[in-house]
Amino acid sequence: MIIFVGSANPVKINAATIVASEAWPEAQVSGYSVSSGINEQPLSDDETKTGAINRAKNVLQLGLKKIDKNTVDSRQVLGVGLEGGIFLKGEEMWTTVWGAAVDREGKIFTANGARFKVPPMIAELIKDGVEMGPAIAKYFKGRKVKEQEGMIGVITKKFVDRTEEYSSIAKLCLGLWYGQGWKDDLLITEK
Repeated sequence: MIIFVGSANPVKINAATIVASEAWPEAQVSGYSVSSGINEQPLSDDETKTGAINRAKNVLQLGLKKIDKNTVDSRQVLGVGLEGGIFLKGEEMWTTVWGAAVDREGKIFTANGARFKVPPMIAELIKDGVEMGPAIAKYFKGRKVKEQEGMIGVITKKFVDRTEEYSSIAKLCLGLWYGQGWKDDLLITEK
């Protein structure tokens, strides 16, 4: 199994690596910086989902150029995109994380989760045009929170970190791809 992650961010690469190694111990996971085709700070659930799908498609296209098609079964090559963003629910700002897995046939498997209310002091900075990572870093002496524990790690005091948060979404995407033939196991067929 070869999995290409549409990001150079170590959190996203580690999330996919953890999940892949559970199912496929010999999996090769590589991350590449690719375009999400959206704003640096996604501002809606739909935009965040689009970014995840774009990353998965773009990294798969790039990754397929890097493998030897004579020695690799291209059915075992996937692109994975993970994208974090925000959305407004009334006056409250909430986080959202979308993931996408894309296979060689162009099938797309998406999952969403990791939603929680953004603390008002961070939400105000984001409303002023600051991306979430730098907004949090402002309060933590420039620490690269985005590439470490993430906002979830900050506000839970590392009870949950960003790698864990993104791993669950990556696992859902990869699981949906893996289980796509689930109807073959039905005991009762539709009429």
